[in-house]
Amino acid sequence: MTPSSPLHNALLGAFSQHYAELVRYIARRTGNADEARALAHDTWLRIAERAPEKDAALADPRAYLFTISHNLVMNHLRRGHWMQMHLAECAQIDAVSPAQAPDVADSAMYRQAVEAVERALAGLPARAREVYLAHGLEDEKQIDIARRLGVSIDTVKRDITQATRGIEDALHHWRQSPAGAKKTAGAAQTRSRRKSLTALLGVFTVGLGSTAIWQLLQREALRYQTTLATLRGRMLQRSLPDGSELTLDALSRIDIDFSADVRALRLHAGAAFFAVQRDADRPFVVHALGTKVTVLGTRFGVEIDGGDNIAVQVESGLVQVVAHGQTTELSAGQSLRVKPDTVIATQVTSPASWRKGELDFDAVRLDQALARVARYSPAPLRATPAVAHLPISGTVRIVDARGWIASLPNVLPVRVIRHPDGSMEIDRR
Repeated sequence: MTPSSPLHNALLGAFSQHYAELVRYIARRTGNADEARALAHDTWLRIAERAPEKDAALADPRAYLFTISHNLVMNHLRRGHWMQMHLAECAQIDAVSPAQAPDVADSAMYRQAVEAVERALAGLPARAREVYLAHGLEDEKQIDIARRLGVSIDTVKRDITQATRGIEDALHHWRQSPAGAKKTAGAAQTRSRRKSLTALLGVFTVGLGSTAIWQLLQREALRYQTTLATLRGRMLQRSLPDGSELTLDALSRIDIDFSADVRALRLHAGAAFFAVQRDADRPFVVHALGTKVTVLGTRFGVEIDGGDNIAVQVESGLVQVVAHGQTTELSAGQSLRVKPDTVIATQVTSPASWRKGELDFDAVRLDQALARVARYSPAPLRATPAVAHLPISGTVRIVDARGWIASLPNVLPVRVIRHPDGSMEIDRR
């Protein structure tokens, strides 16, 4: 493509026209405005490097720009910058324990390995870099690359070999210990870490067509693990490394374990709501008391209520629930209640209504309703065995929970006993 071709001018015009929108789109995916501008520039470079026959029938320049940007962003995220920065930020904010987070020194050294590879790739000729990434990361066949770029298959193989050697040289340089380093305990520990990383990265020869190094970097350097928990009366909102959003209800606890293959979460107590970023390569899976919920991209809530019951409520998208050996698909406005011996499908008008400060009860046992309200109460709430089984329905505003308790004698044969410590007990009238 020559600079004076009509198609080239059309693409440049579209790039200039949509530049600000393109940067905003990339920034939402990466979480970094500077990186967004850099990736937008890479989009421009990718346009300039395209062969004329590749884009001869281009119909929608804007769609073309955003497709190229999306591919660049996904490759960028796979290579680790954004994931590692998010990991470091979350570790500082949460002050998670060492048992919950990767070792800081190991994380730093993995980032150095990723950066070494990226520098090696950046130093390659444009065609060799494109060939290696297309074959190694996008699994494009060598013959298809050759046909697309209008070169021979031998040329494609030479480009891959050149890129492979550059990456291996960069990793060899990265693994070298500083000259004259003293043999202190700290230096010994550093050598031990380097030896461990060498076992992960160095012993794998990256031959033609091999993506072993990328698979290792994805599985080891891009792993994210933590535990989030909330106190009584406190909720938590958190952005996850993949761009998904998590809202955790009061008195709730969840384990998060993201890898290159799967986004796994385990809810141990309470309730959580998820707004999931779609990623067909990494399913988003939530486990709760033996119930498994799997999605790609959707908004849904999972709650452990009544001690051994699970409620799954879908706001949008499609959710697959596996419980008691039975698989159920839920769509927007549908809910599934999993009990120890049965599964019940229902409808829901306001999924995870606790996010809006409300609790909806539909023929729920009184003791279970009180336990739910107690997540926001500074003092214990309980029902005596004589009235614990009574069913209660209705909507409770969390800020007026004590007023709701005070009104229970109007709808049930109960009385409210207030104790000096502020706790409240419901007993038979």
